[in-house]
Amino acid sequence: MAKPWATSHISSVASGLGIEHRISGDVKNQLVEILEHRLKIITREMENQTLESDPERKTLDDPKRMRLGFSRTRGMMIDNIVRVDSIGAAAVVAANEQLEAYLLQLLRLASDAAAIDRVGTIKPRHLDKAQERMGGGNTREDEDSISEIESDPVEEAMEGVAGEVLTPSLLRNMAKKFAGKPLDNEALEELLLLYYDHASNIQHDLQDNLANASHIIQMIERFQSLSMLGWMRRMLRDAGKRAENSDSRTITLAHIVEVDPWD
Repeated sequence: MAKPWATSHISSVASGLGIEHRISGDVKNQLVEILEHRLKIITREMENQTLESDPERKTLDDPKRMRLGFSRTRGMMIDNIVRVDSIGAAAVVAANEQLEAYLLQLLRLASDAAAIDRVGTIKPRHLDKAQERMGGGNTREDEDSISEIESDPVEEAMEGVAGEVLTPSLLRNMAKKFAGKPLDNEALEELLLLYYDHASNIQHDLQDNLANASHIIQMIERFQSLSMLGWMRRMLRDAGKRAENSDSRTITLAHIVEVDPWD
C-alpha cells in the first residue's frame, strides 16, 4: 500500500502556495489525512467518469479534457536541459500547465480574429495576428502583455456594455456564467451565426420601417438588448436548461436548435 506524503513535504508545498504562517505539527498531520481522503474521492470520481466516456479503457485518464503527453514533454525537456542531470515529475507537470495555458491564450486570440473575419475556421493569418498580440511569447515583456490580454474586462461586457464584439472566448465565458456548462464547438459556431443573423435582421427591419415610429422604438430596444448581450444571455440560459434536463455535461448544437432565437 502506498505511503501518504510526509508532513515536511506538505509544509514545503504550503510555502510554495504563498502560506507564510508557521504550520504546527498537529495541523500538518491533519492536512495529510485530509488530502489523503480528498484524493480517494478525486480518484473514484475520475475512475467513474473515465469509464463513462470509454468503458473499455484500462488506464485512469483526465475525463474532462485531453492533456499534453507527459512522456513527450519530459523527453523534449531532457533535450533542452544544460546544468542539471534529470527532470522530476513536478517540473514536467508545471511545464505542461504553462504550455496548455499558452496554447489556450493563443487559440482564443486566433479564434477572436477568425470571428472578426466572420469565418468558422482559424487560418494561418488568424494565428499570425494572435502571435502579434502576444508578442511572440519569448520575453518578460511578452508575458506582461499576455497578462494584460487575459485581464480584459469580460465581466463588463456581460453586465451591459454596448458595442462589444462577440467573440468565441467571450461566448465561452458567458456560457460558464449564465448556462453553467461549456459549449461544444458546433454549438458555439451556431450561436455566433445566430447572433450576427439576428443583428442583420434587426438592421433590415429598421431600414424597412423608418416611417413607423413605434416600430422603430421596438427595434431599437431589440438592438440594445442584442448589443448589450441580453439576447445571448437568454439563449444560453435556455440552452443550459435543456442540457441539464437531458443530463448533458455540455451544451450541444441540439440544445441550441431547441431554443427559439426570435422569442
